[in-house]
Amino acid sequence: MAAFDPPYQTVGYATPAARPGSRLGATVWLGLFGLALVVLGGCFLIGVQFVVAPQGFTGTAIQAPPITPKLVVLLGVLYIAALLCFSGAAVLLVVSVKGLLRIVRQ
Repeated sequence: MAAFDPPYQTVGYATPAARPGSRLGATVWLGLFGLALVVLGGCFLIGVQFVVAPQGFTGTAIQAPPITPKLVVLLGVLYIAALLCFSGAAVLLVVSVKGLLRIVRQ
């Protein structure tokens, strides 16, 4: 394996420095993805609202369907999906704000 080693040595001060623009762009994108997850979680909760009280969407007095085991599973999946979206959004937004503050402090 020694035959494949480069014949030159790397110098510590000759390595390219990190560009601050790339870090700023990454933190901004993380923040936008966090906000997109908030919107997606809201869409899941709109699905829950549509199942529980459909009259708000149609404008007419429609009774909600009877609660069946399949409907309970659907509501559980929608609530879990919304919870996961909001949790992921919280993590992404905290990481994004920390990154932005780190860039501002430099």
